[in-house]
Amino acid sequence: MANRRRRAEVKRQVKAGELTLSQIFELADREEPVAQMRAFDLISALPAIGEIKAERIMAKARIARSRRIRGLGPKQRAELFRVLTR
Repeated sequence: MANRRRRAEVKRQVKAGELTLSQIFELADREEPVAQMRAFDLISALPAIGEIKAERIMAKARIARSRRIRGLGPKQRAELFRVLTR
């Protein structure tokens, strides 16, 4: 239950613009609940990005919808940064 609350809190912070993508990846390296969050949930929680844009972004970065943050490779992370920081 605490893990679910932590992921919900992180998503709320992302939605509010309090956390950047790089900060989230740093958190994922330190906190197991954040590392277990699905990449799709993270991307769709970003401001001005809904489910449709999130699916397009994930397709461009070649990330499966079921992939978790921990499972993203360096190339996938780099592609996310490239797509999201235009």
